[in-house]
Amino acid sequence: MVDVACLGSAEPLGPSMPAHRIYFHLTWSTLGRRPMIDTPTGAFLDEYFRKIAVQERVTIVALGFLQTHVHLVVRTTPRYDLPRLVQLLKGGSSYAASRQPGNRLGLRWNREYSVTSVSPGLLPQAVAYVEGQNERHPEEAIKV
Repeated sequence: MVDVACLGSAEPLGPSMPAHRIYFHLTWSTLGRRPMIDTPTGAFLDEYFRKIAVQERVTIVALGFLQTHVHLVVRTTPRYDLPRLVQLLKGGSSYAASRQPGNRLGLRWNREYSVTSVSPGLLPQAVAYVEGQNERHPEEAIKV
Protein backbone atom coordinates (compact mmCIF):
# COMPACT_ATOMS: atom_id res chain seq x y z
CA MET A 1 0.00 0.00 0.00
CA VAL A 2 1.28 3.48 -0.85
CA ASP A 3 2.26 5.70 2.06
CA VAL A 4 0.24 8.72 0.90
CA ALA A 5 2.28 11.08 3.06
CA CYS A 6 5.17 10.42 0.69
CA LEU A 7 3.26 11.55 -2.38
CA GLY A 8 2.73 15.14 -1.27
CA SER A 9 4.59 18.16 -2.50
CA ALA A 10 8.13 18.84 -1.38
CA GLU A 11 7.28 21.43 1.23
CA PRO A 12 10.16 22.79 3.30
CA LEU A 13 10.36 21.07 6.67
CA GLY A 14 11.18 24.28 8.51
CA PRO A 15 12.72 27.71 7.97
CA SER A 16 16.23 26.30 7.41
CA MET A 17 15.26 22.87 6.08
CA PRO A 18 15.22 22.42 2.31
CA ALA A 19 12.50 20.41 0.63
CA HIS A 20 13.42 16.99 -0.65
CA ARG A 21 11.76 13.88 -2.01
CA ILE A 22 14.42 11.23 -2.44
CA TYR A 23 13.26 7.70 -3.20
CA PHE A 24 15.08 4.44 -3.86
CA HIS A 25 13.96 1.02 -5.05
CA LEU A 26 16.00 -1.65 -3.26
CA THR A 27 15.99 -5.35 -4.00
CA TRP A 28 18.05 -8.35 -2.97
CA SER A 29 17.67 -12.09 -3.03
CA THR A 30 18.16 -15.02 -0.73
CA LEU A 31 21.42 -16.94 -0.91
CA GLY A 32 21.45 -18.88 -4.17
CA ARG A 33 17.90 -17.65 -4.76
CA ARG A 34 16.68 -20.53 -2.64
CA PRO A 35 13.09 -20.24 -1.31
CA MET A 36 13.79 -19.17 2.28
CA ILE A 37 10.95 -16.71 2.84
CA ASP A 38 7.69 -18.37 3.84
CA THR A 39 4.62 -16.60 5.23
CA PRO A 40 5.79 -16.48 8.89
CA THR A 41 9.26 -15.30 7.83
CA GLY A 42 7.71 -12.68 5.55
CA ALA A 43 5.56 -11.40 8.42
CA PHE A 44 8.63 -11.26 10.66
CA LEU A 45 10.62 -9.39 7.99
CA ASP A 46 7.78 -6.93 7.43
CA GLU A 47 7.78 -6.00 11.11
CA TYR A 48 11.57 -6.03 11.39
CA PHE A 49 12.12 -3.81 8.32
CA ARG A 50 9.53 -1.30 9.54
CA LYS A 51 11.20 -1.09 12.98
CA ILE A 52 14.59 -0.47 11.40
CA ALA A 53 13.07 2.19 9.14
CA VAL A 54 11.62 4.05 12.13
CA GLN A 55 14.91 3.76 13.99
CA GLU A 56 16.79 5.12 10.96
CA ARG A 57 14.20 7.81 10.12
CA VAL A 58 13.56 6.30 6.71
CA THR A 59 10.06 5.88 5.31
CA ILE A 60 9.09 2.59 3.72
CA VAL A 61 6.76 3.53 0.88
CA ALA A 62 6.28 -0.01 -0.47
CA LEU A 63 7.47 -3.43 0.62
CA GLY A 64 7.11 -6.77 -1.12
CA PHE A 65 8.30 -10.29 -0.31
CA LEU A 66 8.60 -13.37 -2.45
CA GLN A 67 10.08 -16.73 -1.48
CA THR A 68 13.45 -15.77 -3.01
CA HIS A 69 13.73 -12.00 -2.85
CA VAL A 70 12.64 -8.69 -1.36
CA HIS A 71 11.62 -5.35 -2.90
CA LEU A 72 11.42 -2.03 -1.03
CA VAL A 73 10.76 1.55 -2.04
CA VAL A 74 12.09 3.93 0.60
CA ARG A 75 12.23 7.67 1.14
CA THR A 76 15.40 9.06 2.68
CA THR A 77 17.09 12.35 3.42
CA PRO A 78 19.79 13.71 1.07
CA ARG A 79 22.72 12.62 3.22
CA TYR A 80 21.39 9.28 4.37
CA ASP A 81 23.90 6.38 4.27
CA LEU A 82 21.99 3.91 2.08
CA PRO A 83 24.56 1.08 2.36
CA ARG A 84 24.15 1.31 6.15
CA LEU A 85 20.39 0.82 5.79
CA VAL A 86 20.91 -2.23 3.58
CA GLN A 87 23.41 -3.64 6.07
CA LEU A 88 20.96 -3.18 8.94
CA LEU A 89 18.08 -4.71 7.00
CA LYS A 90 19.97 -7.65 5.54
CA GLY A 91 22.39 -8.53 8.32
CA GLY A 92 20.07 -7.97 11.23
CA SER A 93 17.11 -9.71 9.64
CA SER A 94 19.14 -12.76 8.64
CA TYR A 95 20.42 -13.20 12.17
CA ALA A 96 17.07 -12.56 13.87
CA ALA A 97 14.81 -14.47 11.44
CA SER A 98 16.98 -17.57 11.54
CA ARG A 99 16.45 -17.72 15.29
CA GLN A 100 12.68 -17.37 15.24
CA PRO A 101 10.79 -20.32 16.77
CA GLY A 102 9.59 -22.64 14.04
CA ASN A 103 11.88 -21.23 11.35
CA ARG A 104 13.05 -24.35 9.56
CA LEU A 105 14.25 -22.62 6.41
CA GLY A 106 16.87 -20.33 7.92
CA LEU A 107 17.47 -17.01 6.18
CA ARG A 108 20.62 -15.98 4.37
CA TRP A 109 20.95 -13.23 1.81
CA ASN A 110 23.14 -12.93 -1.28
CA ARG A 111 25.91 -10.39 -0.79
CA GLU A 112 24.76 -8.18 -3.64
CA TYR A 113 21.78 -5.86 -3.78
CA SER A 114 20.30 -3.54 -6.36
CA VAL A 115 19.43 0.10 -5.77
CA THR A 116 17.76 2.42 -8.25
CA SER A 117 16.77 6.02 -7.65
CA VAL A 118 13.09 6.76 -8.26
CA SER A 119 11.92 10.19 -9.36
CA PRO A 120 8.86 11.52 -7.53
CA GLY A 121 6.93 11.49 -10.80
CA LEU A 122 7.54 7.77 -11.24
CA LEU A 123 6.89 6.85 -7.61
CA PRO A 124 3.37 5.47 -8.26
CA GLN A 125 4.75 3.12 -10.94
CA ALA A 126 7.57 1.93 -8.66
CA VAL A 127 5.08 1.26 -5.86
CA ALA A 128 2.78 -0.63 -8.25
CA TYR A 129 5.74 -2.70 -9.44
CA VAL A 130 6.69 -3.67 -5.87
CA GLU A 131 3.10 -4.36 -4.86
CA GLY A 132 2.52 -6.43 -8.01
CA GLN A 133 5.32 -8.92 -7.35
CA ASN A 134 2.97 -11.72 -6.26
CA GLU A 135 1.13 -11.47 -9.60
CA ARG A 136 4.41 -11.26 -11.54
CA HIS A 137 5.87 -14.32 -9.77
CA PRO A 138 2.87 -16.43 -8.68
CA GLU A 139 5.05 -19.50 -8.14
CA GLU A 140 6.96 -17.58 -5.43
CA ALA A 141 4.07 -15.63 -3.92
CA ILE A 142 3.61 -15.47 -0.16
CA LYS A 143 0.96 -13.76 1.94
CA VAL A 144 2.13 -11.21 4.52
